[in-house]
Amino acid sequence: MSRLLTAILAVAAIGVTVAFVLAITHLGPSGLASFRDRVGPSTFDSAASIVAALLLTGALFSVEARRLGASKEIAFVAMIVALGAAGRLLFAPAPNVSPVDWLTLCTGIVFGPVTGFTVGAATMLVSNFWLGQGPWTIYQMVGMGSLGLVGGALGSWKRLLGRNPLAALGVAWGFAYGAIMAVFWVFMVSSVLSWTSFLAYFISGLPFCLLQGTGNAIFLYALGPKTIMLLERFRQRQSVRFVEPSPGGVNVDL
Repeated sequence: MSRLLTAILAVAAIGVTVAFVLAITHLGPSGLASFRDRVGPSTFDSAASIVAALLLTGALFSVEARRLGASKEIAFVAMIVALGAAGRLLFAPAPNVSPVDWLTLCTGIVFGPVTGFTVGAATMLVSNFWLGQGPWTIYQMVGMGSLGLVGGALGSWKRLLGRNPLAALGVAWGFAYGAIMAVFWVFMVSSVLSWTSFLAYFISGLPFCLLQGTGNAIFLYALGPKTIMLLERFRQRQSVRFVEPSPGGVNVDL
C-alpha cells in the first residue's frame, strides 16, 4: 500500500508540475492557460507550486516512513529533527544562521538522500510551529530537504569531504537556498512571473544568503568531519544483526 501511495503522490506531483509549466508557457491546451487567467496568474502559480511541492514532499516522506518502519533509525531521525529545530529556535535572532544546514547535509551524506531530505524538511516544519507557519513553509521544507538530497548524492565521496570542501559547500548552499526562496516570493507576491522579478527578489536577499552561507561554513568547518564520523559509526552499529548460533559456534551477521 505504501508503495502505491508513493507512486500516486509522485505521479500527481509530476502531473501538477507539467500542467503548471504548460499553463505559464501557453504551450499546452488553450483551456489550461485560460483557466490560469480566470483564476489569476498569481493565485494559480502560488497554488500550483505549493500543491506540487506538497505532493513531492509527501512522496519522499512515504518512502522514508516505509524504510524506517523496518529499521531502528526512526529514533535517530526524530532526535536529529528535534536537535535541528531547537538549534534553529536558539539562533532565531541571527537571520538565516542555524545548525539545520549542517545537520541536514551530514545526515544526507551518511544515511542517504531520502533520510537527508526527511531530516531537512521535517526540521523546518517542526520549528515553524514556533517561528510561524505559512505558505512559505513548504518552500523552506523543499529547500532544506534538497540539501539532504545533495548530501546523499555526495555520500560516495564522503572520505574526500574535509573541512574546506564542506565549508565551501555550505557557502554555496546559502545562495542556492536564497534562490529557492526567491521563487517563492515571485509566486506569492509578484503579479508577473519573469526572470526580472526573480532576480529582483534574489538580489534583495543576498545579505541573508551571505549570512546563511557564513554560518554554514563555520558549522561545517568546525564540526562537519567529526559529525560525519560519528554518524557513520552510528550507522555501522545499526547495521549489525545477531543471528541464531550455528552448530559450529556463534555467528554475527554484519
